[in-house]
Amino acid sequence: MDDMHTTRTTHRGFKTTPPSVVRDRAGLISALRRVDAEGWEGPTGTALLHYLRAELVRPLAIRAGLRGAAASQAEATAWEAVWEAMTKPSLREAQSPWGVLWQVARRSVLGEIVAAQYGTNERRGRSLAAAARQGGAHPATSLDAVLAEGREPASATADPAVGVLWQEVLHHACTALVDVGWESGTAARIVDAVLWMPTTPDPRCTIVGWRLLACDLDVPPWQARRLALALRGTSSAPGLMPLLATIGEPALRDPALREALRATRRRT
Repeated sequence: MDDMHTTRTTHRGFKTTPPSVVRDRAGLISALRRVDAEGWEGPTGTALLHYLRAELVRPLAIRAGLRGAAASQAEATAWEAVWEAMTKPSLREAQSPWGVLWQVARRSVLGEIVAAQYGTNERRGRSLAAAARQGGAHPATSLDAVLAEGREPASATADPAVGVLWQEVLHHACTALVDVGWESGTAARIVDAVLWMPTTPDPRCTIVGWRLLACDLDVPPWQARRLALALRGTSSAPGLMPLLATIGEPALRDPALREALRATRRRT
């Protein structure tokens, strides 16, 4: 890919200089509008993608301590995720679109790290990492080292009761969304996206990850935040999914939760 400051020659023989990338909201929105007219293969799209990879994604991978093939893999995955986020209309409504792109890239880089640690895909790796923080799982260990200690492989059979419980939680959450007006397919996507939201608390905000949720679901930010609060909730006010897992179906009859679900469909 050409450097964003290198003069390019078009198929008609005219020389064009890709525009510089301005790292503020107005600059990014303006660049995306030019991309709408030129396409991603045009000078603006080329410059923007080159800048994001060199100045946003690659430093994140390096600061995460990745090197060699692992850094290249994380960089490629995060770059693809950032590119996809830029194609979503919700990014143009965000107050801080550069912050959203940074979060998308960071999440992808961290996802590659946990996937490598646990020897699985990103989503499963995040689930195992969350369990590890509570003492329920550990990163992947060399099988040779384990066998050298005289240990036998554990049974690969999962506890069926746990699977049934989570299937019921997800089913009831989807049904509750459909009851307030969401399409069944969209409801399933919402529940899945909320299930994989970040779990690390941040004292600066009520709930973490709703901006990324808006990009993942391609919904307005206000709607993503209400969905996160209604389904995930906070430590002091659990949402529908934690309550379904702890108290079961009675959570569906909670008036406050039902009103919070209805509020995800209307802004006023």
